[in-house]
Amino acid sequence: MKAKLLLAILSLALVACGGTDKNLFTASGDVGAVKIPGSVAYDSAAGRYTLTGAGTNMWLTEDEFFMTWREVTGDFSLSANVEFEGTGLNAHRKLGLIVRSSTAPGAVYADAAVHGDGLYSLQYRPTDDADTLEAVAQPTGSSIPQRITLERRGDRISISATGTSPAQSASEATLSLPATCMVGLFVCSHEADHAETAHFTDIVFTQL
Repeated sequence: MKAKLLLAILSLALVACGGTDKNLFTASGDVGAVKIPGSVAYDSAAGRYTLTGAGTNMWLTEDEFFMTWREVTGDFSLSANVEFEGTGLNAHRKLGLIVRSSTAPGAVYADAAVHGDGLYSLQYRPTDDADTLEAVAQPTGSSIPQRITLERRGDRISISATGTSPAQSASEATLSLPATCMVGLFVCSHEADHAETAHFTDIVFTQL
């Protein structure tokens, strides 16, 4: 009886924390001085989030991009299949998964960033208003990952990918984040006057 009760509780936890629920991300908006407002749409039939956004970059001491997120306390794992729409204007356009302390342009953050030129990296800002650092998982010119993962375990942030060349690409860094952070999806066009669109499917979020 106890085993059945435990199994039922675990099943409810998985329903609450995983899958492509349209309520998985509860907020969205632009970060930084973005000229073209971004947007997010959810296709329940396809289980697909579509993000459209502009922004000059997510780099150095200030960011400009669009994201959708939920607040998460503690450790987590977030995975998604990802795809750019079209050929894109700038090879440095990027999409990915992100954990961030706030919407301030210079906030502490880490992300699993897929670039239009195949670069896949863990980008992170260790302190507010500091320069962004990068741990490359696969270099420019590689195939764009089909599925990416971002995890937080204490102060260790890690990313991994499948559907890449080589078959598995991963990287990690140590980063001090608040207990409760914004966790979600993002897109950045790398162009102030042009927006790009990104698709995210088969999203799985797990509270670790």
